Amino acid sequence: MIRRLVLAAVLAFSLTLANTAIAQPSDEIVVTGNRVEEVAQAFAAEVASAPAAEDQYARWNHDLCVSVAGLSAADAQTVVDHISRRATEIGLGAERAGCQPNLVIIFANDSDVIARQIVDTRRDLMGYFTEDDTVTAGREALEAFANTPRAVRWWHISNTTTEDGRSLSNTRTRVGRGTNDALAAAQGNGAAAATTGNGFNGLEATRARGTRLRRVTRQDMSFALVIVDSRRIAGIPAPAVADYVAMASLIQLNPDADMSRFPTVLNLFADHAAGRALTPAMTAWDQAYLNGLYAATREAANTRQQRAEITRRIVDSME
Repeated sequence: MIRRLVLAAVLAFSLTLANTAIAQPSDEIVVTGNRVEEVAQAFAAEVASAPAAEDQYARWNHDLCVSVAGLSAADAQTVVDHISRRATEIGLGAERAGCQPNLVIIFANDSDVIARQIVDTRRDLMGYFTEDDTVTAGREALEAFANTPRAVRWWHISNTTTEDGRSLSNTRTRVGRGTNDALAAAQGNGAAAATTGNGFNGLEATRARGTRLRRVTRQDMSFALVIVDSRRIAGIPAPAVADYVAMASLIQLNPDADMSRFPTVLNLFADHAAGRALTPAMTAWDQAYLNGLYAATREAANTRQQRAEITRRIVDSME
């Protein structure tokens, strides 16, 4: 009965979906296991968005090297440590100081200008050119990244590899992708304050010749850029912002997802704007999704298969 009450409390966030709670004579609320699975399915379907060309969620497969710019050295290191800790919780390693960053986080007073400048002046940094055979959300999504005002915005680049992580053919390296390049494109707008880590040079792109009839390939995340608007996060607790950024760094989040039905830190800015109580950190649902994604089959035939595995992980974690 205690377990059922806990599940009922969790599902209070998703009343629009879960309308099958049964009132007992003692006024206790009982939630069926099938309803938990239904809500978990909806949650898993909403969180992430994979590039249409691949229909496969990407994830990091190697150690994260986090670089943070636009904060004091102490504050930047706090963010680096927080993201690295979240990465280790799902089985990723975190590189030591002096590594070449593959995750770049920029705090800026005017993220709209910064994002537009980076997209306009460093398209190679953003995987714009198809000759590299990198995988991104596409040029339309890149324009939305540059033009849509957000407290936090993100851009992910992945590479197609074999099921065991090997390049499918010769790998070419385009020099000049990373912290220093992003900051150079954004100079003069308050982004280039303290920075941890070195410039990320040598983002690899893989030429893939796999068949779509039988998935023997996977998507390995190779670079991510996250831009945080310092003014739009004013008044929000730093740990909550850091967990939001961690989600945006570790998952191909859908920027247009409606998460209002679910208990998740991804509601942070919508709740802040509406004057509602804020979720102070990742919830059990967020952590279950992360664990599910990083435990799911890498070479899955499609995102539907991956979501089914993630859903099972969420349901199991709620038992």
